[in-house]
This record gives sequence, C-alpha cells and structure tokens, in this order.
Amino acid sequence: MRPRDFLEVLENPELPRCEVTGERAELLRSLLVHVCFADLDFDKRELKLLKRVLPDVDTLEYVKRLAARRLDLERLAELFPDPAERADIVRLAEHAVWRDDKIAAREQSLIQRLVEALGIVRE
Repeated sequence: MRPRDFLEVLENPELPRCEVTGERAELLRSLLVHVCFADLDFDKRELKLLKRVLPDVDTLEYVKRLAARRLDLERLAELFPDPAERADIVRLAEHAVWRDDKIAAREQSLIQRLVEALGIVRE
C-alpha cells in the first residue's frame, strides 16, 4: 500500500473508496484522523474525507478508536522510507487540514512535526 493510493481516492471522487488493510494503511488513517481532530473541531467535511479511505465499518466508532491512539510519527517514518512516499504523506495530511477551509495553529504544529519526523526539507 502506498500513500498515493489514498491520495488518488481523495483527489478523484469517481474512484471507489480505498479499503486496503495492513499496518501502513492504519498508520495513514491514524494520521488523517489526528489531523482532522487537531483543531478540536471535527467538521462533517472531514468525516466525508475520512470515509473515502476508511474500511466499511462503523465510521464514528472507528474514528474514535484511532483518535484515542497515540500518533506514532517515528513508526510512520520507518514504514515509509521512500522520499516520494513521504512527500505524498505530507500532501495527504494537508488534504485533511484544508478540508474544513481553515487551518488552526494546532494543525500547523502537527504538520510541522510530521515534516520533521519524515525528514522533509521544505523550501
């Protein structure tokens, strides 16, 4: 599973939802949930975004479970060593940040921590 799999689904609503499984997919889902909750305001547009990449389960319960877990950015970096995939992960997180048409300081902070954990140099 590649971060691009999620990006393609988010950028093209014509595609079916992405229900891949495995640790890599779960970490990316966890990242998206944490980004959506970072501003402490869970917008229905964010839920719509998440539904595109969540498995076919009780969405709210699944999201609550992921939100309760610690976001392991170090493990994310271990599982995605490829620089192109890491750039896609940041892009994926930015999709979640902008879904509600606003960016809060807590969201910016989380994106910055993600960028640092992945070793991405921004110009």
